[in-house]
Amino acid sequence: MTHPQPPAGPQDPQQPNPEPPTQPFAATPQPQRSAADPTVPQAPVPPNPWSAAANPPQPPFSGGAYPQAGGAYPQPNAGAYPPPGVPGYPLMPPPVPTKNSKKTVVAIAVTAAVLTLLCCAGGIVAVVIGANRAANEVTDALPTPEVTRGVGQPPATTAPSPRASTDGDTRNMSAGETLVIDDNGGTVEITVTKFSTATKPCTSYGLKPDEGMYVIADVTVTVTKGTASANPLYFQWVAADGTETNAIAGAFSGCGKPMPAANDLTAGTKRTGSVVFDVRDTAGVLEYQHRFATAGSWKP
Repeated sequence: MTHPQPPAGPQDPQQPNPEPPTQPFAATPQPQRSAADPTVPQAPVPPNPWSAAANPPQPPFSGGAYPQAGGAYPQPNAGAYPPPGVPGYPLMPPPVPTKNSKKTVVAIAVTAAVLTLLCCAGGIVAVVIGANRAANEVTDALPTPEVTRGVGQPPATTAPSPRASTDGDTRNMSAGETLVIDDNGGTVEITVTKFSTATKPCTSYGLKPDEGMYVIADVTVTVTKGTASANPLYFQWVAADGTETNAIAGAFSGCGKPMPAANDLTAGTKRTGSVVFDVRDTAGVLEYQHRFATAGSWKP
């Protein structure tokens, strides 16, 4: 038995359409509503704000039309100064040179050059004259130089005359002989009383001889007249081959009694001590220097 089919025509207006109409574009999402009962009164539906009835037409705009798209803003009627096509201020024409003006310029230049040369020459002459005058004044103001002498060295009118106390020969004297030196400042006597040698330092703090041995000379310096000086550096050892050795290295040997240096020793003053030399052997002589010249010598 077949059931009757609903007619294909329009449906009952009182019945809801089972298929909602298809919208051509996405609409605003609305809350889902269940099928309403046609017998129950429904709340009025608010009007659509986007409908033509909700938005009444507006009066037309009375202003001017907008500028067309792509059009540039109007440019001001300003241009470079002066405007194109308008001539500027007229320039003053240069003066026309004349022959007289050229002559005047040349004459002024020649006169300036001559004056410059005269001023320079006058300045040079004035400088030279001033320099000569200043030199003469300085020369007149300078004192007359006088002869100066070293401290403790009286003027020497005659050379000192060293001599031996025995036979007069001051070379290669023996220990115990005295060298006498007469000078304008006074008279001094130097005596070498003894020679000795050592191959090692004489004290625990002394240094070993670098050359092989120490030669020790005990000397006495006595001032008999005027003033004189005493210094261990006045003595030096001269080896057989001419090598000269001072007493500086021997001062670290610790041997003998060091002889103190002194100046302006008066008459009656005596100084004793030892001078030590670091040498290879005893083949040589002990010399005494007076004013940088050998006054006498002793041989061990």
